[in-house]
Amino acid sequence: MNTIRRNESMRKAQTMAARQYIPATIRKLRREMKLTQAQLGKSLVTPVDQATISNWESGKTELTACQLLDIMMLFGQPNFLSFIEQSESIEQRQSA
Repeated sequence: MNTIRRNESMRKAQTMAARQYIPATIRKLRREMKLTQAQLGKSLVTPVDQATISNWESGKTELTACQLLDIMMLFGQPNFLSFIEQSESIEQRQSA
């Protein structure tokens, strides 16, 4: 239990950061692949419409773990930590 409490503030910070980084990364990688939101939505294992992709990219709604994994694999980023690291570098470039 003490380990959980010690790591709680770090986990909260990383989770909040991921909530910002993931939408920006999805948008950036989608654009790099020259996909529209509708095309990305149709490419997923369980297809979603353009509005859903828009909501993910704007942070209005969160993806399920399976949806995030599908997108990561589609973009060639099957490792979550490398996906987040790429997101962090996007954030650093945007704030510079």
